[in-house]
Amino acid sequence: MALLALTVLPTRPAWANDLEKQVKFDYLEKVLTLRHFYSGERLTFHSDGTLQRDAPIGPWTLDGQIEVEDIHLHGAHLLIKGRRIRRIFGAQHDLLDELKTIDSSDKKQKDLEKELRRLTVEIEIALPRENPDEKDVTSAINAVFLTSSESMMDIVPSYWRAYFAKQEGKPLISPDQTKEGVSNFKVGGGVSPPHVFFSPDPEYSEEARKAKFQGTAVLYLVVNASGTPTNLQIVRPLGLGLDEKAIAAISTWKFDPAQKDGKSVAAIVNVEVTFHLY
Repeated sequence: MALLALTVLPTRPAWANDLEKQVKFDYLEKVLTLRHFYSGERLTFHSDGTLQRDAPIGPWTLDGQIEVEDIHLHGAHLLIKGRRIRRIFGAQHDLLDELKTIDSSDKKQKDLEKELRRLTVEIEIALPRENPDEKDVTSAINAVFLTSSESMMDIVPSYWRAYFAKQEGKPLISPDQTKEGVSNFKVGGGVSPPHVFFSPDPEYSEEARKAKFQGTAVLYLVVNASGTPTNLQIVRPLGLGLDEKAIAAISTWKFDPAQKDGKSVAAIVNVEVTFHLY
């Protein structure tokens, strides 16, 4: 008599199917912003949002956001695959996804498009228990990514805060007043402007160079009475990591300070930084 061997495969519990459907509905094709702008192709997080292994942090315009392409549950883990979004600011200073500005009919642009589509990241988030519920999943995702009710001002470097304060209509300490209540003067009305005497050019980010992206970033800063640039803030950004390059360069500049009544004083100035490929 022939014996028929049957292999019983484990079935996926109904709750897991329903929860995964809900998670896909909530997050698939959505753009999420990492609380910390980790670069790399694979990131693994604990359920409280802490990274399990070290990863470098980059500019938010390069490493801060992903578009979710796939998301699913695997036991006590949530697995997310997403496309890294590289951000640029257009002629009207609007925030754009670089990939969506590509002209596919241009051969060089098409090569860049392929490269941008390959910029993917796999994110694994540990969940607090083997049979998680929707609250567990939401809590873990919110520990890794910014929620819609939170402000970018809370996670970006200090030099981005003036920009996002304006975008979000939130108050920020005025540059003409320090936390200590000491006045920073505006140039004019008896206040002579500071003069820069050491101004190395910024480096180009590799991502902007590949994209042949050019433009002018505008920053404001306070040149203190010693001629040192302080309180740097981005007013008109470019994206693709160029703003950070501008900040890094201007932070090293040296000035003869502004003068008022024959004395050196702190003064507010705007600086344009042009990135041009020759």
